[in-house]
Amino acid sequence: MQEYGSLIREHRKKLGLTQQKLASSLRLSRTTISQIETGAPIDIGARKLSRLCDRVGLCLQIVPRQAPMLETLLKANAARRAANLKTASAILTGKTAARKPAKNLKADDHA
Repeated sequence: MQEYGSLIREHRKKLGLTQQKLASSLRLSRTTISQIETGAPIDIGARKLSRLCDRVGLCLQIVPRQAPMLETLLKANAARRAANLKTASAILTGKTAARKPAKNLKADDHA
C-alpha cells in the first residue's frame, strides 16, 4: 500500500489539493486519505480507491502478479545474511544460551 500511497500523495500535491479538500470531494475523511498515503493498514473498497485514483489523475488496474522485483529479493537476502552473521557472531563470542550436553547412553541404560 505504501507504494501507491506515496504516488497518490505526489499527484494530490501536484493538483494543489490538501488532504481535507480531496477527502471532502470524495466524501471520505481526511484521516482515511492520510492512512492511504502513508501506507497504514486500512479497509477501503475498490470503488472508493478507484474514485480516489481517478480524482488525482491515476488509474487503478488489476494485473497478473509478477515475479518479485530484484530489489525485494536483494533486501530479503540481506536480512537473512544479517541474521546469519548475528547468530555466527553470538556463537563465536559465546553469547548463546548454554546447551545441556547430551546424555551418553550405555548399553545397560536401555534395560
